[in-house]
Amino acid sequence: MAKLLAPAGTVEMAVGAIDEGADVVYVGPLGWSRRPSESELGDDDIRTVIDYATRAGKQTWVAMNTCPSTFEVEHFLSKVRDYAAWGAQGFVVTEVGAIARMRRMVPEAAVHVSIGGGITNRYDTAFYRALGADAIILPYRWGTEEIAAAQLTSNIALEVFLFETVQTGMICPGKCIMSSYLKFRDWLEVEKREDFHGSANRGSKECYRVCQTPWAFEAPDAEAMDIRLRRDARLMLEQIPAYIAHGVQYFKLSGRERPAPLIVDLVRFYRKVIDGVLHDGCRDMAEYADEMAVLRLRWVNEKRKRVDALMSRAGEAPDVQPCRAPC
Repeated sequence: MAKLLAPAGTVEMAVGAIDEGADVVYVGPLGWSRRPSESELGDDDIRTVIDYATRAGKQTWVAMNTCPSTFEVEHFLSKVRDYAAWGAQGFVVTEVGAIARMRRMVPEAAVHVSIGGGITNRYDTAFYRALGADAIILPYRWGTEEIAAAQLTSNIALEVFLFETVQTGMICPGKCIMSSYLKFRDWLEVEKREDFHGSANRGSKECYRVCQTPWAFEAPDAEAMDIRLRRDARLMLEQIPAYIAHGVQYFKLSGRERPAPLIVDLVRFYRKVIDGVLHDGCRDMAEYADEMAVLRLRWVNEKRKRVDALMSRAGEAPDVQPCRAPC
């Protein structure tokens, strides 16, 4: 049965997504989920979301998809233990070394490999399954052939973003540390610890969307041009029936940093589409095209504003300071 995952960057977003039919909402703890602080939640809010989802018969997953250093692993695992005790039913993880330990520590919880796991071929799915992962999210650019091959290789559950490809080539979202070359900001005051530093990919630091920002490119004897390292994928629609037919079990909507009303509207829309395929056998997505066009425009506009704001913030943040504790 295909399930719809929705972001919960705020309690309001979580409640709205659950009310509109999300099967799972995922939250990110402060400093541990590779997102800016305004789209992460403190522990009190995470507990509120877990309780609300549980009462509604839905699930809460916690995105612990940063890469803890040697000095942070025990702190990382203690957070996992707390969230599981509160009722979190799954964890989104990047760090390979933490997966096996989490599997033993909270055996009843689902372990989902984050996009930062860097899946590039079907054999990677078998690797993560052997570690103890229950599900794995696939790169944006995989299609039904790659999905079918992965299922022949491993029985791990497959998860896809609700995005479609707009640019060819292989990418590994989540593995980038380019933002830390621009600015470096500590969370020592937030966590009240002296050993909690980080990088752009270990939590507490922001992704400044470097890959989506225009860069001036000049070459000898050539006209200067503006280029982007990567274009963002757009919201998916037409592929959904085929993905469901090929056994994809989870459809993930990204956007913890987006406005809550947009996420709520998207959850309502995708709930309708997925249910239409599952229960009514609908294969023609044309009836949803007009509504999808409006949602795509809203998504792009919010994305553009977000990228501009993050790049501006990169220029305003304090300069990098030498690390005074183990990093």
